[in-house]
Order: sequence, then C-alpha cells, then structure tokens
Amino acid sequence: MPCAEAPPLLDALRDLADLSRLDSEVGALEAEQAELPSRLEACAERRSSSEASLVAARERVVEFEHEQRRLEGEARDHEALLAKLEAQQHQVKNNREYSALLQEMERARESISGAETGVLEAMDELEAAKRGLAKAERDSVGLFAQLEEDERGIGERGQTAAERIAALRERRTALGKDLSPQVMARYEKILARRSPAVAVVSGESCTGCRVGIPPQSYIEILRGESLVVCGQCKRILIHRDHLGALELAGNPS
Repeated sequence: MPCAEAPPLLDALRDLADLSRLDSEVGALEAEQAELPSRLEACAERRSSSEASLVAARERVVEFEHEQRRLEGEARDHEALLAKLEAQQHQVKNNREYSALLQEMERARESISGAETGVLEAMDELEAAKRGLAKAERDSVGLFAQLEEDERGIGERGQTAAERIAALRERRTALGKDLSPQVMARYEKILARRSPAVAVVSGESCTGCRVGIPPQSYIEILRGESLVVCGQCKRILIHRDHLGALELAGNPS
C-alpha cells in the first residue's frame, strides 16, 4: 500500500494521469471530428440518390404519357384511313380492286386494334408510373427532413467538439505548467509513440498491455517516488490507489 505521507512526485504522477485523460478525450473528439465530413458526404449522397430516383420516376411518367398520346394518335390515323377506305367501296370497278381494298381495310382494322391495345397497356404503365412517382415523392419528403436533421446534428456536434477540444487544450496547457520540463518532455515522447501515455497498475499488472510488473518495479510504483515505465508498453505507470477519485479516461482497464 502507498505511504501515509504522499511523496513529492506523487502529485506529478496524478497530474500526468489527468493530462493523459485530457489527451485521450481530445484524441477521441478529434477522431469524431475527422468522421464528420464523411457523414455529411453520406447525407449528400443519400439526398442525391433520392433526387435521382425522383427525376427517373417523373421521366417514366412523361415517357408513358407520350407513348399513350402517340398510340392514340396512331389509332386515330388508322381509323381515318379505314373510314376513307370504306368510302371507296362503291367506287371500285372490279373484283380484283375490291379484294385489294378489303385487304387494306383489314390491315387498317388490325392496326387500329394493335394501337388500342397499346393504348391500354400504356395507360396501365402510366398508372403504375404515377403510383411509383407518388411513393418516391412521399419517401423523399421524409428522407429530406431526416437528412436536414442529421446534417444539423452533425454541424452542431462538430461545433460542440471544437469548443470542447479548445477547452481541454486550455486545461492541458495550464496543467502542463505545473509539471517540470523534464517530466513533460518524457510524457510527450511516450505520447508520440502510443496513447494513452499513462497506464494504471492494478493487481500488479499494467492495464495498458496486461503484462505483470516485476516486484522491484512494483515496489517503486507503490512508493510513488520516481517515474516508472512499463517494461512492455513503455507507458508511465501509476498505482490505482494513488489516483484517488481521478478517473483515467481512455486507459485500458
């Protein structure tokens, strides 16, 4: 157990633990910030995809409207032709001409029938396309509202994270002033290689890498009189009992 009277270095160890907690929180916030642009991009892609679906649905409606009008016009043309042919029946002079006229009339009737069938099919397709457009429009309303909410939330989260990072860095600067340049230099050197740079010792093991602490090193850690680093992960070690109420966020446990 630690000594009743706190060694002089123990306050520095606690400050380092607090510093490590701040750095871990800043790192987590910065990682979150780094993901925000991709989240915004995903929102933009979903909006673009929905807009493209709306355009395609509208074009499909227009396509079948045009097809229906074309076939209706084709049917009217063949009906006019049939009426003209029927009017010529009394003008033919022989059976050969009459037979040829009848064949033309039959072809006109077949063309009318085919055009009318096409009109009915186009009408069915048009109704289906209109239903599809209506659904796409309904879906887009809900989606766009959700995307606006998501984008607003992403923007607010980015602003909150930026403000929190600024506050944490300010606290970090103030905390660093309480530590000696030698201690800070050692901490920064370790932090450059791995984060967090400080690990708690619990059950005679480093919680940063789960490796056991040699007995002599463990005794030094309990005394709190010198900086001891883990032989495996090279993190600065502090015994859990020395932390008191301090929580070392981001430190494996």
